[in-house]
Amino acid sequence: MLETFCAWLERTPLSAAIQNVDWIIPVGQIIHILCLSVVLSSAVLLDFRVMGLAARRVSIPDMARRFLPWIWTALALMVLSGTVLIIGEPRRDLLNPAFQIKMILLLAAVAMTLMFHVSVRRGARIWEEDRKGNLSVRLAAAATLSLWIGIAICGRLIAYFMAG
Repeated sequence: MLETFCAWLERTPLSAAIQNVDWIIPVGQIIHILCLSVVLSSAVLLDFRVMGLAARRVSIPDMARRFLPWIWTALALMVLSGTVLIIGEPRRDLLNPAFQIKMILLLAAVAMTLMFHVSVRRGARIWEEDRKGNLSVRLAAAATLSLWIGIAICGRLIAYFMAG
């Protein structure tokens, strides 16, 4: 079924346009990679703070206010650029096991980041007072950071795994 969808998608006029304009895919990849660097650097700084490894003098809500908007904005741009890349080369991505794993990791990372965002918004006072963080929160931060790193690794591996 996915193979059929890919075959249909690559025959659409939009896919043909993306494939036939030489600069679209490279520019899409550049935007995607630059946004990934924003997400990763923001996640590292934020998660290191939650784990108590950096910026201990800054409250977790202050760190969240500083870095979560960068994460969400970069993710939105990554969705747009990634969609263009998928439409332009559907078989390369959608049938690729590295891409499929990347998407599963992405869903988990976005869910965890969203839960953190909601938690900080609803309980800012608790987060303000908790300068050290409890073990489960630190482990969740480490897991979230691991997911983002896994996403970057899988994204890079797409070029090395044969699709379908």
